[in-house]
Amino acid sequence: MSACSRGVLSRALRLDVLRLNPRYPRQLALTITSFRSTPPTANSITRHGLHTPRLFSTARFQRQAAIENLTDVLPVCCPGCGAFSQTVEPDEPGYYGVSRKQTRKLLASRQQAIEQRSTELGSEGISTTQDGLSMDDSHGKEEMVAPRPIQGALLEEAESPDTPSLESPTRTTHVCDRCHDLIHHNKAIAAPKPDTLAIRDYLKESPYKDNRVYHVIDAADFPMSLIPRVHDALSVKGQRSLNRRASHEKYHGGQKLPSLSFIITRSDLLAATKEQVDSKMEYVRTQLRTALGRAGRDVRLGNIHMVSAHRGWWTKQVKEEIRQHGGGIWVVGKANVGKSSFIEACFPKDQRTMENMAQWIEEQRESAEVPNQRQSYLHDPNSILPPAPREDQFPVLPVVSSMPGTTVSPIRIPFGRGKGEVIDLPGMQRGQLEDFVRDEHKRDLIMTKRVKPQRCTVKPGQSLLLGGGLIRLTPVNPDHTLLAACFIPIETHLTKTEKAIEIQTEQRAYPGTVLMSEGTGSTVKSAGKFDLKWDITRSNLPTSVAKAVKDRKIPIPQLPYQVLSADILVEGCGWIEVSVQVRAKRNAEEPPIYPQVEVFTPNGKHIGSREPMECWNFIDEKLKADRRKRPRMRYRYS
Repeated sequence: MSACSRGVLSRALRLDVLRLNPRYPRQLALTITSFRSTPPTANSITRHGLHTPRLFSTARFQRQAAIENLTDVLPVCCPGCGAFSQTVEPDEPGYYGVSRKQTRKLLASRQQAIEQRSTELGSEGISTTQDGLSMDDSHGKEEMVAPRPIQGALLEEAESPDTPSLESPTRTTHVCDRCHDLIHHNKAIAAPKPDTLAIRDYLKESPYKDNRVYHVIDAADFPMSLIPRVHDALSVKGQRSLNRRASHEKYHGGQKLPSLSFIITRSDLLAATKEQVDSKMEYVRTQLRTALGRAGRDVRLGNIHMVSAHRGWWTKQVKEEIRQHGGGIWVVGKANVGKSSFIEACFPKDQRTMENMAQWIEEQRESAEVPNQRQSYLHDPNSILPPAPREDQFPVLPVVSSMPGTTVSPIRIPFGRGKGEVIDLPGMQRGQLEDFVRDEHKRDLIMTKRVKPQRCTVKPGQSLLLGGGLIRLTPVNPDHTLLAACFIPIETHLTKTEKAIEIQTEQRAYPGTVLMSEGTGSTVKSAGKFDLKWDITRSNLPTSVAKAVKDRKIPIPQLPYQVLSADILVEGCGWIEVSVQVRAKRNAEEPPIYPQVEVFTPNGKHIGSREPMECWNFIDEKLKADRRKRPRMRYRYS
């Protein structure tokens, strides 16, 4: 055998070893196999090119090795959105890329731990293994490291009281690329939304006996974000009846049914102060009772909280309630109602001292070994809930974003030394009004701060346009004069009804900012005619009459007119307080005939009505107080 042939066979034997090593890419293994099927001739060496950069690229090997190392240190689920971690699809939730600086730091810390461990074992003469192969200095193989649980909270790595991470809650956490883009660039792709059957299946998988469901409802369009027939849809316990002897606990199929509480979030959108918002509690309770239908009759509704995560209203009370209840705390609601913000404000964080925290970590270290999340999840493949992460002093809370569909799957956050956990569930479908809005203006539909509108007058023959023609409000009787206070974050415009129709059907150009996407004008339909049937004359009395009624406690005198009103709700956006002054009815036996307004929207949906909340009165009182404080102008006559 010639020297050239012996060299080829020797290299081929070495390539067999490389092909059996799972750390190298599959493409390289196929190339090696194709080389072994070729006769070992001198021409074959030139044709295949063993040393060409195409086959033995260092960058390709490093990229593949980095991805394999990354899968060992990633959490099972992203703590920001709940999606399962993956390194395959960059456009899907849960993707962790190697190019991010935070990911490179994670890999560097893992490599440093491997080298430190190898040095310690090497000094003792102990050989370590990785992937079933013995570690030798000649081959330079790495030690196999157990996957790190979420947030890297291994008990073997527990800090002492002198460690800075226990003293400061600024420890960085690793979220997926989608959550990173949401936090820093405010852009991402919305995730699909589950239905009520999927939410019910999540509740049935609860590992706790005692469960409580917090139904989050948005104050901007209350009560449109209420889940229809919520007690039957989620299979939860009904409201407590007025009978004090009635049983508090109910069972079905041998399991204790979860209790239900209502959270009216973003309540700071209703008024400027906490006292003003609290004054509307009875109104909220009445409207919720009406929206619940038969389930709300003759029952108590003491489990309602009007919470503002931005202002901190009633967050301490709800936080203490969650801490005392324990068990499974499930946060349910439609998309973009503020569930993640509610968890961020009301999660019962650990308030123990650093010494007690270090003592608890030491007890956990002595009691048992840390279970592997991935292996525990594989032991129960039929479970639809992700594995529970380790309880941490400073847990990672869900990402808060104005984009609907931020949470992809359930996010479990333990608290209270194993007493319970808070589970943030994905938001259900709320409405598709944003589908008819341009991409650059979709976030303009969301009310992020309290709107202080000016009361506009809709004269006879006029209509009110919202969002450049996205919504049109027209009185049915063209002779009526309406007063409208638009608690909506989009632009309003008054014009003649004929022009408003042409603008909404895209036959005339709109002078302001147009939110509608092209082609929406052909889908515009009537959303219905709404009665202005609630009498608010008492709130709109003349100043002298109102002062006499308030000071002398006399009844309201008979007036020749009355003021009727209603709130027109725009789903996920806000509401419009519409009022009209009509002649008082002389004959009480005649059937009432209420003035009406007609609303036109895409596909004739996304609109509702309710009894007026009269939030404009808070703004009107503030304007009157400012006018009284204004100094009077004194004129000098020469």
